[in-house]
Amino acid sequence: MLARGKPFQAALCRFAGGHSQHAAKWQPTGFQRRSYSQRLDEDDSVLETEWKRQLMSWKTLGLFTIPVIAFGLGTWQAQRLKWKMELLDDVNDRMHRPPIPLPLRVSASEIARNEFRRVLVHGVFDHAAEVLVGPRAMEGEPGFIVVTPLVREDGSRVLVNRGWIRRELKDPKTRPESQLDEPVTVVAFVRRAPRDNAFTPTSDPQSSEWFSIDVPRMAARANAQEVLLDAIHPESATSVLHDARYGIPIGTPLQVDIRNNHLQYMITWYGLGVFTSAMLIYSLRKPLTAAARIRRMRDRAGRFL
Repeated sequence: MLARGKPFQAALCRFAGGHSQHAAKWQPTGFQRRSYSQRLDEDDSVLETEWKRQLMSWKTLGLFTIPVIAFGLGTWQAQRLKWKMELLDDVNDRMHRPPIPLPLRVSASEIARNEFRRVLVHGVFDHAAEVLVGPRAMEGEPGFIVVTPLVREDGSRVLVNRGWIRRELKDPKTRPESQLDEPVTVVAFVRRAPRDNAFTPTSDPQSSEWFSIDVPRMAARANAQEVLLDAIHPESATSVLHDARYGIPIGTPLQVDIRNNHLQYMITWYGLGVFTSAMLIYSLRKPLTAAARIRRMRDRAGRFL
């Protein structure tokens, strides 16, 4: 320690003497008289009150609804997944059954009950009543869907979705191989009328602009039954290339893929529910007491000393 001289000691005595009268008058306040543990207890009480207020706030209620909704949607997707799996099993069973002759008269209930069932239908295409639906793209190339009435042996008509053609072959004169007038036997899937989405423009039959397969209006225009058949195309790469080149419509493949994304949706919603639940629990955890915070600070400080 450095040695202090007499001048320093004299100054210290003068300072103590000048402030002794103030030191004698000083008295501790009530807050200062309280013990250290009492002040810590009061801090804990304030923190707990604030924590309880946060638990009962509208903000917490709003955050609580997020995982509830997420788990609810996840459960709904699980139910949809079960329904879709049963539907796919039923559809696959129908697809692999031997084709049967299509009755001359088909009701709407029979169509719904036998959708994706293979049928045989014999007749002559009425190319004069052909309808082009589109534009539709196939592997990135623009084109159109060809829907043609098929006149059967008793004179009744059904609509046949013959398949896709390239845009350059829109004019029937450019694809004479697809305009044969001889009787044909078509193997096709029974289909229900497809639904339009909100972004599909309205078709205009007067100007022959069809943006979707509108079975009722097409059937009325062609004087046909409201029956839609999807012609099945042979599964051969050579035949597909040949038909695409000469404008012969490329029909539906024998194995139809039906989208089933419910498993991904279920995982997404359940994952979001778990994540938001963890965030909610973390944000609403009860605060540590003052003593616990001090112990934690001492433990952390001890690791660095």
